[in-house]
Amino acid sequence: MRIPLLCGRVYVAQGDLHKKERRTYTMKKKMLSTLVLTLALVLVLLSNIAMADEHCAVLSRILKTGKMTAALNCQAPPWRFHTIKNGEDTLAGFEVSMMYGFADFLSEKFGTEIKVDIQDMTFPGVLAALQADQCDIAPSLAATAERRENMDFSIPYHRSLQTIVIRADRKDEEIFKPENMLKGVTVSGLQGSSTVVTFSEHYPDAEVILLDSNPDQVLAIANDKVDAGIFNEKYAILICKANPDLMIDYDLAYDIPVERDPGSSLAFPKGSEELVALADEWLTQIKSDGTFTNYETEAIMDLDDPSVLEQFSTLNILGK
Repeated sequence: MRIPLLCGRVYVAQGDLHKKERRTYTMKKKMLSTLVLTLALVLVLLSNIAMADEHCAVLSRILKTGKMTAALNCQAPPWRFHTIKNGEDTLAGFEVSMMYGFADFLSEKFGTEIKVDIQDMTFPGVLAALQADQCDIAPSLAATAERRENMDFSIPYHRSLQTIVIRADRKDEEIFKPENMLKGVTVSGLQGSSTVVTFSEHYPDAEVILLDSNPDQVLAIANDKVDAGIFNEKYAILICKANPDLMIDYDLAYDIPVERDPGSSLAFPKGSEELVALADEWLTQIKSDGTFTNYETEAIMDLDDPSVLEQFSTLNILGK
């Protein structure tokens, strides 16, 4: 028996058709979702790049990478030093706290998380990193005229008396009498430090020996490799407490004129005017609301001898 063709039409089961339509719809929906997500990520990325490109080169780098690289010489308590916490070597000091505080300030300011990457290096290394644009920030530098040619600086946040440290058993020697002005005395100084320049102006007849770190200076004095050493007063107090054979000869201490050395500032690679303005805003804020004092107090408490706190409280002579 013949089965007639119905006008050549092919009929598909209704259920199969619905399944194919659902699969097609689901695939299109997934593709659309993926496209929307991709576009959203691209827009966020472009937005961050655009935001960064609106700023100076260093701030742009910080915002693009989400990281602020800080160059520090961590051998100068209570500013920057190593301590043991929970059995691990940890960086401490009020300028270490300042790096994290400034990063938090920038994070809040620009609505994006900024982490801190601290590079511990020699003091000459800090200066070289700034000049070579290999870091974003460095604390504890005086804004001398010479440095301003290659770096930008915030307002100063700290200033201390410059002292001469000697062996205690040599305090009565003729060469250390103030009227002799350290003539012929070998005195160590930190290489690259502005205090070496001002020391030589104050004591032109002394012989200056440049060393790479403060611990190197301490060893040189203790072992009679030099007659004396130049130190910031706060650090000098700590090393003399840790080394009873050493003492500060306050008869030889001197203050640097403010116009020559306005005090410690945050330093940035040249061309960072916008970042400097932000740093000034933040420093003004933390000095007025007590945060800076808290940083100093926490740094002292991180040292093994908290009783030093009373001595430290009167030594910040900025503004006097």
